Amino acid sequence: MTNQDKTVRSGFPNMTTSRRNVLRGGLLAAGGFALGGSVLAACAKGSSGGGAGGGSTGGGSKRVVVADWGGAIQDAEKKFLYDPFTKETGIEVVISGPPSDAKIKAMVDSGNVEWDLVAGSLSQVLVLGRDYYETFPDAVTNVAGVDKQYVDKQAVAYYVFSSNMGWNTESLGSKRLESWADFWDTKAFPGKRTLMGGEGGGTPSLEFALLADGVAMKDLYPLDIDRAFRKLEELKASVPQWWASGAQPGQMLVSKQVTAASIWSGRVFTLQEQKAPIDFSWNEGMYQPAHWIVPKGAKNKDAAFQLAEYSLQPEVQSKLWGNYPCGPTNSKAYDTMPESYARKLPTFPEHADKQFLQDAAWWGANRTAVLKRWTEFAVS
Repeated sequence: MTNQDKTVRSGFPNMTTSRRNVLRGGLLAAGGFALGGSVLAACAKGSSGGGAGGGSTGGGSKRVVVADWGGAIQDAEKKFLYDPFTKETGIEVVISGPPSDAKIKAMVDSGNVEWDLVAGSLSQVLVLGRDYYETFPDAVTNVAGVDKQYVDKQAVAYYVFSSNMGWNTESLGSKRLESWADFWDTKAFPGKRTLMGGEGGGTPSLEFALLADGVAMKDLYPLDIDRAFRKLEELKASVPQWWASGAQPGQMLVSKQVTAASIWSGRVFTLQEQKAPIDFSWNEGMYQPAHWIVPKGAKNKDAAFQLAEYSLQPEVQSKLWGNYPCGPTNSKAYDTMPESYARKLPTFPEHADKQFLQDAAWWGANRTAVLKRWTEFAVS
């Protein structure tokens, strides 16, 4: 057995001290939350009644409606999270989505909340306001092994993903993109491009535009919005479509609709397993914790809490993220995960300091203004 194939036993040593401090500082700054609870939950009346592990569901229903993003990651979640949860608890998981701030607002304002648990972000909570979200009970916010950097009273991170630059190797041949400046260079690296736009609950790729324009990762925030949109304008003619769902960039790369795309690292590994001619670089990638959030007035909020707590258990995370390459938020998950597989995860030491953490606080304060600007940009 090689050293790479040995099982990690002491909690995954997945971050250097500098990266861990960056992550902690960025997330804690994002919500001004107390040390006892960080990144994933929302305000709610009466949410403390009935812990997450207490069997009953709001409204007496044995179901929970989850708004998810689709694609390969949802397939993995169904197999290794949703179906096992239903088998263990008898609570049916109904998959809906994709998540949308506008839809959450409309649901809560109308009092007709269709979603119980949403795959979202802390910035969504900060943008809409905490009154639009339920507060997680202690059973969810105090799961052993989950670092407090990942826990907010209204948003709890259950994995960390990474957005990176990917490309079709048949289109580029032996060429590799090593920076966002390369990505913008359509002469040296010919072909169409796609980046995340502002639709579908996403955030436009301002960070990547600024990196392409020469801004260092450490100097990104606060983002220079005008400069970022000027750089996006340079690439606009080479973008047939700004992607809005996680499956799109991979599909566009495989079909050769584009040569290069911003893409989640987990999608790349899935495509590579399917023998797709896709590669990517960790350089200048962006870390993003993925959070569970519960809309205020969710009909099955107790079942939502129970599913969120279940998803944070080390054995569940080890199985799920040991079969889909996103980073678990429970460090104990690495105790039973082969190091050879752990090396695929975005927080592995070899990858960590090549990337930066998206600033949820900045996006929480500026997202509305950016999306307004994006709408004007996209139609012009």
